[in-house]
Amino acid sequence: MIFTDLDGTLLDENYSFEDAREVVEELKKRKIPLIFCSAKTKVEQEYFLKLMKIAHPFIVEDGSAIFVPRGYFKRVFGKVKGEYEVRILGVKRGEIIEEIQKIEERGLKIKGFFNMSDVEVARLTGLNKEMAKKAMERGFSEIVVEADEEAIEMLKKRFNVTLGGRFLHIYGKGADKGKAVKILVEFFKEEHKGVKTIGIGNSYTDEPMLKNVDLPILVRNQNGWAEIKVEGLKLVDEIGPRGFAKAINDFILKSEKLKKEKREN
Repeated sequence: MIFTDLDGTLLDENYSFEDAREVVEELKKRKIPLIFCSAKTKVEQEYFLKLMKIAHPFIVEDGSAIFVPRGYFKRVFGKVKGEYEVRILGVKRGEIIEEIQKIEERGLKIKGFFNMSDVEVARLTGLNKEMAKKAMERGFSEIVVEADEEAIEMLKKRFNVTLGGRFLHIYGKGADKGKAVKILVEFFKEEHKGVKTIGIGNSYTDEPMLKNVDLPILVRNQNGWAEIKVEGLKLVDEIGPRGFAKAINDFILKSEKLKKEKREN
């Protein structure tokens, strides 16, 4: 099973996975679960799941919640909400916004997606209006685009605060990509033998995910590889979806081909 980040890993700067389309199709043929583990929201991830025609669990907003298609596992995974079984590890977005508003009332400067228009968010992020709206539909986190240092320190007392790309991600202290990965792996192991886990990312924010898989892989960014410490980490000298495709080819498809050739000989 493969856990992957999206921005800068499976998706390029234009939010395209075209360079990885062929390997994604190969994974689907082999029935290897591809599980998104990203800062993106539920509706953003659903958009790309639909594009790729994938129906596997996914981890949203920096490990804040896990969404599993209803009936995916024999045992109920979490609280049933519509077509999903959901387990929340973080906090509701409203709790974060409430704290931000208290900080604003103290006269400190802080600006997040919640008090911006979709046009503003689109202009600032480079997303089109449709994708900007999806990015704003946050359930368990908030994106802060500018803030006084004192405001940031106040937020850190109650929430996780990480820099994802250009903006600050604010989410619950219980949220964790690594914890979410471990929970999902436990469920897979209940129903499948010999489960091997692979993680592919590009950022220091992927470190918790990469620490909790059997084979951690880091793809290169424009300015090199992110500085993270993960035992057994493999580096791929390609960027974004090209790096993702190379990782799949080098560490999964070629490996399986060699095993098959050995069996035949």
